[in-house]
Amino acid sequence: MVDKQESIQQKWNKLFNTVTNIPKKIADAVEEGKMGNPNLICVQDGVLDFDLIEDDVRQIHRNLKARGDIVLGSHLILYHTSKLMEIVTYTERGDQTFSITVDAQLKKVINIPQNIRDELQQNGRVELSLKI
Repeated sequence: MVDKQESIQQKWNKLFNTVTNIPKKIADAVEEGKMGNPNLICVQDGVLDFDLIEDDVRQIHRNLKARGDIVLGSHLILYHTSKLMEIVTYTERGDQTFSITVDAQLKKVINIPQNIRDELQQNGRVELSLKI
């Protein structure tokens, strides 16, 4: 009977710890999903300088690693019709995986390679896997 009581007590403690940690887990999840605009140098006044994207992605990776996250990779997504750029970075903390999105509205893109420009105009969207 003692083993059963200990087992019930252990289960109760585990349940109590899980319930009391829910607000922190929710706050962490919300924080993971929004990184804000970390002062992108590749976008100034709505102009995206394609040559500077990797510098910003490196900085995003450094910031995430400084928080203790393991960076799994990043994707750059450009939308032609909505004039939007997104940098989506996938991270791991503990046994959980998160995605963090940094975006910017664009008026113009400069220094974009011709093949990417062609695909963007043809498909309306381009997604590039960034290897940093």
